[in-house]
Amino acid sequence: MRLGGSTDPADIALSREQREMRIRWQDGHESAYSFDLLRKECPCALCNDLRGKSPTPGGLGLTVLSGPMVRAGEIQVAEVKPLGRYAVNFVWSDGHDSGIYAFDYLRGLCSCPACCGRGE
Repeated sequence: MRLGGSTDPADIALSREQREMRIRWQDGHESAYSFDLLRKECPCALCNDLRGKSPTPGGLGLTVLSGPMVRAGEIQVAEVKPLGRYAVNFVWSDGHDSGIYAFDYLRGLCSCPACCGRGE
C-alpha cells in the first residue's frame, strides 16, 4: 500500500452518474475511485479471504459466489454511510455491505501518477 500525504478528507463527493467517488484530502490532493474498483477492493474479511484464496493445484479451481452476479460497469452504490471521522461504508447494488473503508486505506488505493511514484 502506498501512503503519503494526508489521510484526512476535506471533501467527499459521490457521483452515481459517473460511478465514482472523489476525495479531496486536507493536503489538497484529489483522488478518484471508480465504483468497480471500490467493490473489487472491499476490505471486509469475506472479500479479503476470497481474494487470498489461491487456485487449487493442477489449474482450475471453483469459487463459490453468493448473491447476484454483477459485471464490471454495473455495480452501483445504493447507500454510503460515514463511520465517525475515520471511514465510510457502502451498501452496494449486489447487496454487499460489510466493508469498512478507512480513509488511510482509501488514500493507499489512490492510483494517480503522484501516488504511484510517477510524478504529477
